[in-house]
Amino acid sequence: MPRFTVVVVYYQGVHTDEIFRRGVGSVLGQTFGDVEVQIYHDGPLHRAVPEVNGVVPEVRATVERKNDWGHSLRDLGIRQAAGEYILLFNADNFLHPHCLATLDAQAKRLPQLLLNGQPCDTDNILIFPIVYHDLARFMQGWLRLPSGSGEKLIMTGNPPMYGQIDCMQLVMKREIWLAEGGWADKREDSDGQMYPLFCQKYGYRGVGEVLGEHW
Repeated sequence: MPRFTVVVVYYQGVHTDEIFRRGVGSVLGQTFGDVEVQIYHDGPLHRAVPEVNGVVPEVRATVERKNDWGHSLRDLGIRQAAGEYILLFNADNFLHPHCLATLDAQAKRLPQLLLNGQPCDTDNILIFPIVYHDLARFMQGWLRLPSGSGEKLIMTGNPPMYGQIDCMQLVMKREIWLAEGGWADKREDSDGQMYPLFCQKYGYRGVGEVLGEHW
């Protein structure tokens, strides 16, 4: 059993080869080696898979396109994963090189926060901050800006609240994903709907260091 499975979802009609190389390259270039990488394409491929660091990565293309924001691919990845923890990743995301090494170390440390004598920062779920590009704070919420605006903010995901945590930020044990029925919620904003409930039910451990980026 590998420590982590990173499930990468993408669609060639949305992601350019350059974006694919940047995102997948950041996963394959992790300093932590005990990782399984599974890449899924939503429907048949339109063209050849681009090389990443001189290697053509294996991509599992589905028979038909679901066009459901990648949710069906995430569910498939969760069910086929072998890792103890699952990190869900879009091809336009980016992981810093030491992301998985840091998550592994955080998962191994003893609980530091107690509630009524019981640990509430459990190792069931890890949440890490990311840089969110082209997003700005506006009053009590967020404002999405045009791509390439140069604006960015740190989204901590802690506390894990609707609208304040991105899909890639929550890393949960595979056994819990399966107990919850995989990626069962197919609504567009399902990560924001499910994640707070998972954290309330199983506890979570916040990681202080920024470990990824989202465009």
